[in-house]
Amino acid sequence: MIYIDKHTQISIYEQIYISLKQEIFSGSLKFGDKLPATRKLATELSIGRNTVDKAYQQLVAEGYVTAILGSGFTVNKIAPEFPLPKPDDFHDYIDKSKTQSCFIRYDFKYGSIDNSIFPHKQWRKSINNALITMESSPYINYPNRQGESSLQQSISTYLRRSRGVSCSPSQIIITCGHQYSMEIIANMFESSSRRIAIENPGYDGVRIVFQNHNYQLTPISVEKDGISIDSIQDLRTELLYLTPSHQFPTGAVLSIAKRHKLLQWAYNTNTYLIEDDYDSELRYDTNPIPSLQSLDIHGRTIYAGTFSKSLSPSMRVAYLVLPPSLMDTYKRYYYRYNSQVSFLQQTALADFISSGNYEKHLNRLRTFYRKRQNALLTAIHEVLGNTANISGEGAGMHILLTIKNSLSQDELIKRAERIGIRVYSTAVNYMNPMDCPHAQILLGFATIPISKFKPILQELYQVWNED
Repeated sequence: MIYIDKHTQISIYEQIYISLKQEIFSGSLKFGDKLPATRKLATELSIGRNTVDKAYQQLVAEGYVTAILGSGFTVNKIAPEFPLPKPDDFHDYIDKSKTQSCFIRYDFKYGSIDNSIFPHKQWRKSINNALITMESSPYINYPNRQGESSLQQSISTYLRRSRGVSCSPSQIIITCGHQYSMEIIANMFESSSRRIAIENPGYDGVRIVFQNHNYQLTPISVEKDGISIDSIQDLRTELLYLTPSHQFPTGAVLSIAKRHKLLQWAYNTNTYLIEDDYDSELRYDTNPIPSLQSLDIHGRTIYAGTFSKSLSPSMRVAYLVLPPSLMDTYKRYYYRYNSQVSFLQQTALADFISSGNYEKHLNRLRTFYRKRQNALLTAIHEVLGNTANISGEGAGMHILLTIKNSLSQDELIKRAERIGIRVYSTAVNYMNPMDCPHAQILLGFATIPISKFKPILQELYQVWNED
């Protein structure tokens, strides 16, 4: 029997497809059995015949049934060793979907961006200019392997002016996202002893990349002014990854004294530093912090940037600035790899940057998120008062909140979710999750309306202080 739940975000055709697949697995529909005629099932379920046909065609495509002209759809033989789902898997799926998509009213997820601030008009103009460029070309090629020269030039000029990064356009590699940038580095150093030091806590997305490449990871503790220099003095590693201008997730800024010591250590030990400058533009109280690369006179810094925080995570455009000493290694490894970012996207982005619209957008972005962060901090002080400690403020699109009561991090998160508010654990950012502070949660504030901060926090205060 097929039941349709019209209150879930799972489409009706998917519900039919999953239900029929479950009946095949459970034996209710056996080899050689015919599915109900599409017209008959559509009438029984009070839905359109095309919806039923779409579900059937999906079953045909995956080999569960065969369409026989004039005879309808017949169940195929499924190998007995094929893993069978549990009978209630479909219903669990429906329930989870309803919980996640319908009940959560406010989601403090980090990484999402408010679409209202995206420069749609200016970006559309750059896309049109890119299309004109494509139309004027007598032929269509693959994108340049290392990246389109126009985008490399635009990024090089922008970085020199805004971050003090000294590089030629030929040192810039355009990638399809920050993790792919880390994949490139992991592959380039695969013939080494595969050792990397990494901030702890730190960005788990990078940690996973190097773990997947069988690197030996050494955690480096983070202090109020960035990574511990004492912890690396006797360390021998090929790579050290860090987020010096806005440490993730703590928000610490690596002090200038530590920057010089770190760069000298990297030179003395023949170590390359991976400087992840993921959101350096979003600094609210001061000017952006000088990059490590701008201070590096020995060429030991690999600079990694992304447009995910400043423009859109869905664009999937990031870049690496490799020191000259690594360019031959990169070319030997990647000389036959095609760029994974489209010519249209790269050309449009180059136009957007060179026209000045990117920096204008960044100015609007800083003002927009500064106001949003200030509103959140004000609401926290007014509602939670001295029952909470704040860290990581002054930059970026998230803060850390430590609640001073007897509840654990898990209990804080569960109670918030119970009233339709999603907050996040920082345990994933620790190599050993047990090292995570007792009651620390991460709040990404980019998509929550300013007017909602205070009422949300009032609800959280109440549920976190229930007996």
